[in-house]
Amino acid sequence: MKDPSPIILVVDDEPRNIRVLQILLEAKGYTVITAEHGQEALDHVKAGPPDLILLDIMMPRMNGFEVCQRIRADEDAQFVPIVMVTALTEAHDRIKAIEVGADDFISKPFDSYEIIARARSLLRVKQYHDALKQANQELAEHNARLDMELQMAQEVQASLMPQRITNMAGFQIVSHYSPEIAVGGDFFDLWEVGPGKLGVLISDVMGHGVPAAFVTVFIKTIVEEMREQTDDPGRILEVLNTRFDKSMSLDLAIFATAFCAVIDRSDQTLRWANAGHPFPFLIRRGLGVCETVENESIGEGLGLLSDSIYHTFQVPFNPSDGLFLYTDGAHELQNSNGEEFSPERLQNVLVEQNSNPATVLVDSVVQAIDQFSVGIPREDDITIVAIDAHAE
Repeated sequence: MKDPSPIILVVDDEPRNIRVLQILLEAKGYTVITAEHGQEALDHVKAGPPDLILLDIMMPRMNGFEVCQRIRADEDAQFVPIVMVTALTEAHDRIKAIEVGADDFISKPFDSYEIIARARSLLRVKQYHDALKQANQELAEHNARLDMELQMAQEVQASLMPQRITNMAGFQIVSHYSPEIAVGGDFFDLWEVGPGKLGVLISDVMGHGVPAAFVTVFIKTIVEEMREQTDDPGRILEVLNTRFDKSMSLDLAIFATAFCAVIDRSDQTLRWANAGHPFPFLIRRGLGVCETVENESIGEGLGLLSDSIYHTFQVPFNPSDGLFLYTDGAHELQNSNGEEFSPERLQNVLVEQNSNPATVLVDSVVQAIDQFSVGIPREDDITIVAIDAHAE
């Protein structure tokens, strides 16, 4: 279908001038509408903004300056090109025209070639503006759809992880999850292995946003499957690694770190295995210390080597002890001087709050992180999880 011809509004109180311009412009294929005074011109603009306005300045009742100013106040017509057609030659008149919003001038008596040249030039600018406006509108609609889909993804991911405060198997678990954007690659899960026996896994997928969030769904699925089959943290990580290797495309080059543990209240032990994840802190409240749960034999991140082996280690876990797990976003964030928060600063906060329950530990760490990095944009997701063994 052929595009409609541009609409040009000619405004002049002299019918002869209107007729001359109308004949000239229609001969070039333009659609011309006319107005003999300012109010009639404003009515035309209100009914539907034209593509170009040729506006006489010297008109009774409402001159061209006022008409131009009122058109520019109309949001729908503020970008319509306006050409002042005038016999006025004084510089201050032209300055005033510019101040009220005119785009160009044509002097009377006008030249037909000049009229057509100016019209073509300004209509081309209007066409570019309309195309840009349409593109911006389509982009805004696209972004609105993306925002809605991202919100849905955020809700789905939030449903995969435990609530901020969870009581399970005789433990209290308190968490804080802060993705860089609406969704992220951090993930943690909890499950009851048996009476007084809690399983926990925390992981950090390379990257951020929706792609990383999709991988957390994959991890969640495998963990749910494995926790029914074994309570061995090393075995769970081995299966996760194998499934990463088989399921993830080589083109994606996606990998993740993970720490898996089983805490048993009955025999007071913590069994754990690590796949390249930051070592958590064991809070010995009875001794007033905070020590790292670590071993030199740390496994590779998930998805890096198909034959990685993840050993399970065991340490005592007393009824008054606590476990603090986190992703690297909690210690790698920087302040205005480019300094990292660091695991040492994190450990210092935990030492200071050693005697307090998990809720206070999490709140204190979040506060310390926020104060340290105030004014600096986050570049990674942050997840922290504190577990108390003494909550009923």
